[in-house]
Amino acid sequence: MASALGRVLTIGALVLGLPAACLGTLLAYGKALSEAEVAEGILLTPEEARARSEELARRFAAMTDAQHLAAAREAMARGFDPARRVGGGLDGAEAHLRAIAEAAPEHAEVAPLRDEIARRRAAMHALMLRRRDAMIARANGKLTELLRDADDAARDDEWGRRARRIALARALDELSAPGLGCVHTERPWAVALRFDHGRCDRAMLDRLARPEHVTGLRALGFQAVICGNGRGAIELAAAPAR
Repeated sequence: MASALGRVLTIGALVLGLPAACLGTLLAYGKALSEAEVAEGILLTPEEARARSEELARRFAAMTDAQHLAAAREAMARGFDPARRVGGGLDGAEAHLRAIAEAAPEHAEVAPLRDEIARRRAAMHALMLRRRDAMIARANGKLTELLRDADDAARDDEWGRRARRIALARALDELSAPGLGCVHTERPWAVALRFDHGRCDRAMLDRLARPEHVTGLRALGFQAVICGNGRGAIELAAAPAR
């Protein structure tokens, strides 16, 4: 098990461009493979994966319209949170709904189910935005706390300021992965503060690197605040040489 997990972390770090430590965080939050899925004997070779995919495609094509409708409903019920009206295997449900012939009696159920899928997606989007907003508010408070003594970095050498930058990123990362994603440093000497969140953008960075924080970030030697997905970056003026 340990060796399989290690391979997944290493491969994920190379493919996704994330540090292995961040992959470990994502695993812990259920955003990557579960331990059961990376157990010895479950990871497939490309040939085995292709054969399994082809077999699933054959089974899918052989299903009747009634079976597709039942499978769509089953997928939508899987993991559904009735209190929040979110969850369910929506992508799988949509695939089954698309497979139902327009002339089939079951097609009358397609439109209402698609409407429900759209409502759930909207509800999930709103929920994720609320979570992100709450986490950004917490991160702003944490940044204010962490940068309170940033001017003290003037007494440190480059190694000391580097250690401070890494510690700041780690403190933000420990707040909550679902809200901010994985937070870490990047570039030589850890001079960029990076947020690996699927919805990270310039607007999110502007709310994190607020004017009152920029001075402290510069004092620590940060030169940029960036999104790991490439959708946003704030280049900070380099801190004066000490």
